[in-house]
Amino acid sequence: MGFSQQYDVPGLYDFLTNTPESGLRKMMVDNKTFTEPHFNLLMKVVRACDETKFCEHAEKADFPKVKLGPAEIKIKEKFWNDCFSCLSTKGLLNPSQKKNAA
Repeated sequence: MGFSQQYDVPGLYDFLTNTPESGLRKMMVDNKTFTEPHFNLLMKVVRACDETKFCEHAEKADFPKVKLGPAEIKIKEKFWNDCFSCLSTKGLLNPSQKKNAA
């Protein structure tokens, strides 16, 4: 997928862990492209991981060992695409900073 090359995923993790969930929910859940199950699944991944693991899961478009509800199982396949699409549209996801060669 390459999300971690395309976007500032560590910055996203930092934002998600330092912003109150109620505020995140208001910003992110629009019930069109990003629903309550999307939000719940994202929060489960954030809580289950440190920054490195979160970035790895985003890169591989997979999940840590978390218990998924029926609604989350339905969106699991397209979750990371939906998530990054929504977050970049809402301006919550920054492009990755190009690392200069030494």
